Amino acid sequence: HFVDAFVNRRRRRPTERTNRPRTARRKKPSLPPSTPRGTTKMPPPAPADVPAANLACSESGAAVLFATDEWFAAAENLLSPRPPEFVPDLYCEQGKVMDGWETRRRRAEGHDWCVIRLAAGGDGGPWGADVSRIELDTAHFTGNQAPRVSVEAVRVVPPPGGDGGGGNDDYLYTWMPGAVTRLARGKGGRGVRGTGQTPAAVESALAACRRVAMRIDPDGDGGWAEILPVTPLRPGREDTRHHVFDVAEDAREAVRAMGGATHLRLNYFPDGGVARLRAFGRPVAAPGVEGDGVGDAAADSSRPSSGRTVHPHSLPSDPPSCRPHRHPELSSSSAGGAGVGCSDRHYGEPSNLLSPAPGRDMGDGWETARHPDRPAVVVKDGRGLQDTDLADWAVLRLGSGGTDADGPSRVILDTRHFRGNFPESAAVDGCCADGIGDDEVRRSAGGGDGGRLDWFPLVGRTPLSADAEHEFVAAAGGLSLEGRRRTTHVRVTIYPDGGLSRVRVYGAPAGGGGGAGFPRSHL
Repeated sequence: HFVDAFVNRRRRRPTERTNRPRTARRKKPSLPPSTPRGTTKMPPPAPADVPAANLACSESGAAVLFATDEWFAAAENLLSPRPPEFVPDLYCEQGKVMDGWETRRRRAEGHDWCVIRLAAGGDGGPWGADVSRIELDTAHFTGNQAPRVSVEAVRVVPPPGGDGGGGNDDYLYTWMPGAVTRLARGKGGRGVRGTGQTPAAVESALAACRRVAMRIDPDGDGGWAEILPVTPLRPGREDTRHHVFDVAEDAREAVRAMGGATHLRLNYFPDGGVARLRAFGRPVAAPGVEGDGVGDAAADSSRPSSGRTVHPHSLPSDPPSCRPHRHPELSSSSAGGAGVGCSDRHYGEPSNLLSPAPGRDMGDGWETARHPDRPAVVVKDGRGLQDTDLADWAVLRLGSGGTDADGPSRVILDTRHFRGNFPESAAVDGCCADGIGDDEVRRSAGGGDGGRLDWFPLVGRTPLSADAEHEFVAAAGGLSLEGRRRTTHVRVTIYPDGGLSRVRVYGAPAGGGGGAGFPRSHL
């Protein structure tokens, strides 16, 4: 891509450069700038109802499956999280090297387009996206930008008679001819600069687009849902490069009705270049798919169907712990929280779970050894959870004397950095230990003589994901109704073993005061 060409230019020997005929540089026109509708000098912050999650980002898993032409620059550049760059004297055999997707001047029939697999769902699960905003950046394309564009969306489902390959997401890629070869060239795929598709290949790709659309609407004409109608773009000067478009509500409703978009098609009319495409939105569940819209749908039957969110740290947006909450984080060590005990501390202490700062690495958390008695073959139960009684636990004392009579209002379990050794699932319980020492609490947590203690559920056993925050909010039904009582300690149980980076428990402090002076997030 652009970076490869830049590195190759740096490596060129001086004699090679001086002996090569110099190509005329493409000059930036000096036309007076103007700002059309839909264009702003800088993109405004995401509205409150639009999460700051760019689902068309290569670092989050988005990928290009097909592009009609990539003569000057490959389509993968559209998905780069880095700002567009411009090197005035960087040329290749095809001409000026640009940091974006640029096609040659079209001389054949038709127009240029590319197909992008969105990063919605993150884990290849059955989740599409409710795309609410499109941003296009024409930076440095001052005389060669695509003059008009449109964006269409579709949800790709397994073919008739297929089930997605037993749970994998291959069908999201293999439907497009040539996509597997493209993706095999590198992470997120890699187009080849200086190439273009043959008319036969373009027609084959168009036919594939029609087929996947008719899987969800057999009586339709094979068209995709238009979420951005044909719209003019301005040159990529600093005051006109940013184009921000809110998706119309009727278009969003059409996409939600199909279960959310898994793929976008960016159309150039007829050709040209764009530096970056960003598609902001949030995952939505497909019709007939139960769950909260993110992460593993398998869960304990007692777990609420709402009030639980999973935020992978690979997403560019802030995790839940960075967002405001009405109550302070009572578990934080800066609020007086403390680790009381655990079943195993082979790789870390429970007190690490209470740091107000995000985990630095895997060593900055609580991780247990692998159970030596774990089964030789893992078996799932009817809930989709591992069929095992093996578990480890840690007890944490809340600061500020614990919560008031309403109990915790939010719990966050963070598996940051734990990508290959996160727990399969976890549960959280609470107790009120007024007048009872930590030693007795610790014995009770481990199944010993509980005496005066009564442990009650806060979060039923629920699956966890790698390197992600799992948020449970009482007001949305994410915490058990039995937990709406005064709480001084929590017990986190992980199945069958593994590691957590942080545990954050929020609530109104027993002493009142609304939490003034207490940390509300880890920032």
